[in-house]
Amino acid sequence: MGLDYLKDFVKLKFSNLKVAVHYGCHIVKPSEKRPWNGEYEAPRFLDEIVEITGAKSINYKDKYMCCGAGGAVRTAVKEVAADFTREKLVNMRDAGVDIIINCCPFCHLQLDLGQVEVNNIYADIIGEPFNIPVIYITQLLGVAFGMDPNLLGLIKNHELQGVSPFISIDPFLNIVKEQLI
Repeated sequence: MGLDYLKDFVKLKFSNLKVAVHYGCHIVKPSEKRPWNGEYEAPRFLDEIVEITGAKSINYKDKYMCCGAGGAVRTAVKEVAADFTREKLVNMRDAGVDIIINCCPFCHLQLDLGQVEVNNIYADIIGEPFNIPVIYITQLLGVAFGMDPNLLGLIKNHELQGVSPFISIDPFLNIVKEQLI
């Protein structure tokens, strides 16, 4: 479809929304099987999609590093996975991001639930606990296209425990409300 096609659907332009894009390992690798024109070491396609919404994709240290969940690391050695996640989150926070955007359900879990785990495991070294909302690129686009956040799964309409989002996305929803005023 392309960026020009998507731009035509944007009804809400975000201003001052700083986004940490997390590509995830499997969207760019194995590189010979992906349609990104060889752009797999430092891709920009998700950053470009984010920026058609008016949001700013922020560069941060080790942007293309694994979130910690891949390769069964989360299952096999949760502490190693949490350490990867801690490193990513520290770098994102240092860059001053408002939200994290991703496209992989496993990365989403690691960056969402992983914040809770990192806050517990590394409380003595991280300083302020992490509280960065994590949403899918499709949800960001949906909001920018004028879709109801409820229909996009952004509003938790239940009291179930152990169900995403683990980190509140209210800060993002407040930014959306401000944009609509």
